Amino acid sequence: MQVNYQGNRDAKIVLLQIIGEHELPLLEEELSHIKAITQSTDFLFITVQVDSWNDDLSPWPATPIFGEAAFAGNAEKLLTRIKHEVIAPLLRVSPDKRIFVGGYSLAGLFVLWAAYQTNLFEGIAAVSPSVWFPKFVDFVHNNKILTNRVYLSLGDKEAKTRNQILAQVENDIRDVYRTLEDYRLSCILVWNQGNHFKEPALRMAKGFAWLMNNEKIHS
Repeated sequence: MQVNYQGNRDAKIVLLQIIGEHELPLLEEELSHIKAITQSTDFLFITVQVDSWNDDLSPWPATPIFGEAAFAGNAEKLLTRIKHEVIAPLLRVSPDKRIFVGGYSLAGLFVLWAAYQTNLFEGIAAVSPSVWFPKFVDFVHNNKILTNRVYLSLGDKEAKTRNQILAQVENDIRDVYRTLEDYRLSCILVWNQGNHFKEPALRMAKGFAWLMNNEKIHS
């Protein structure tokens, strides 16, 4: 796990993004989009780069969906480290910080799952999240989310795949959204044009911007 800090360390707003190494080249573009959409630079941007994408971000073990890469189910270990090594030091210095966490793809699944484990996050941006993950929709049905704001988004062509599990992602995210609507929280499901790989930096920025603008409305 590698942690990087950018922006105003004294800012009340903290944007915490879970990333893989493959996303490093996209971060500057994403930050530019966030600043342009929100008209604000008053936030601290923290990235947590995971060591193993499939293993660290999966909430429980699962067999390979494609190729030979299985899922070890180490999300709980990762969340524990994030809470102790990243969040706790922040809140010791400034207990009033508002932490919004986001992630793309499997990292989007992780942040959505994490919001059921802790109330430390004021809101989450689960962007093109891997809600097709085995038994995840059942998990959502049987547990209560602990955050106040949820931004969900998906590409309108992401379900167009020959992989039968991945092809369920549109139905699954609609199911998750309907379930979240039953709670008293601010929740939105946004549809983006294109497949899973189109404009990930902009999609992430739109998620964080929605959380930040929603913060202004409620503050």
